[in-house]
Amino acid sequence: MALSILEIMYIVLIVLAIGIQVVLYKSKSNNSVIIINMLFGLLLSYLAFTTFPSNFAIQRTLAVVMGIVAILAVVIKFRSEELVLLSKIALSISILVSLALLFL
Repeated sequence: MALSILEIMYIVLIVLAIGIQVVLYKSKSNNSVIIINMLFGLLLSYLAFTTFPSNFAIQRTLAVVMGIVAILAVVIKFRSEELVLLSKIALSISILVSLALLFL
């Protein structure tokens, strides 16, 4: 019973990630979409960080790094309008790696 709920949560997270990424790349330069992506990336990195035991230091560090990448992507976007595509790619990488860490 508990594993089926966990599987449903994973499916919902994957559908949300795909939907948010589609909206991110379809919108021209909407700041709210970028912020929502950053918050989703931070949520996923937090979930990935808390799923690993304390002796999995490399995986936990990678989860924290993906949260930092999500924050830096937003900082890059607000600093320079020329690097919007780079910030979108960094947000996508952060979300994808955090999702991959959740499935390990």
